[in-house]
Amino acid sequence: MNRLFASLCLASLCFETLSGCSSGARQSAVDAGRALFDSKALSPSHLNAYACASCHDADPLSPASKKAGAPLAGVTLRPQFWGGQVADLLGAVNACRNYFMLANDPLTASDHDAQALYAYLESLEPGDPAAAPFHVVTSIEDVPRGNAPSGQILFAEACTLCHGDMHHGSGRLGDAVPILPEDTIREHAEFTPRVQRLIFIEKMRHGRFLGYGGVMPPFSSDVLSDPDVSDLLEALGMLGE
Repeated sequence: MNRLFASLCLASLCFETLSGCSSGARQSAVDAGRALFDSKALSPSHLNAYACASCHDADPLSPASKKAGAPLAGVTLRPQFWGGQVADLLGAVNACRNYFMLANDPLTASDHDAQALYAYLESLEPGDPAAAPFHVVTSIEDVPRGNAPSGQILFAEACTLCHGDMHHGSGRLGDAVPILPEDTIREHAEFTPRVQRLIFIEKMRHGRFLGYGGVMPPFSSDVLSDPDVSDLLEALGMLGE
């Protein structure tokens, strides 16, 4: 399926240049794809706060971060996506666009944006072609108490890119992205502290992926372990008491 996507994209690119796939045309497509990767332009929704780069690094050797999605070098060679739930790359792109970017209409392999994005992703190779592990914690249960200083470091690595600084929200992606923990506590003020703690765990583990509200991407156990979640809750002051 990935190679079919590639062949359709490349054939369309060659046809549109009317002179074959010149290196200049190819580089132009790569540059356009890089711009899409780094911007919110893959979705027409004015409510979209995400770029691909919000959840994915292009290079696995990028500075230390804990993004919800795997690095994308080698992604065009991977056999499956979303922990085996999606079999082809275009389907994975459209799943992200629909779940999190609020784009209703899927891209097809002949769309300019699909062509450009594929050209950019292919330019990232060589990379790890193995399917990235993605284990979703489906049963939401409480975790032991953690370490607040470690949680503050984790928050900087995993949360600030979207939510901005803890308690202040400076640098967050947009006004609709909650300031943590205050906005989320206020949105769930009718619940007890114990249930609020579980809601924070639910948001980290599922995001919108299993039908939970909002548009947050899920953090698999491969990215955030249970001890990581414990430390984040401790730093956020979500002690369940």
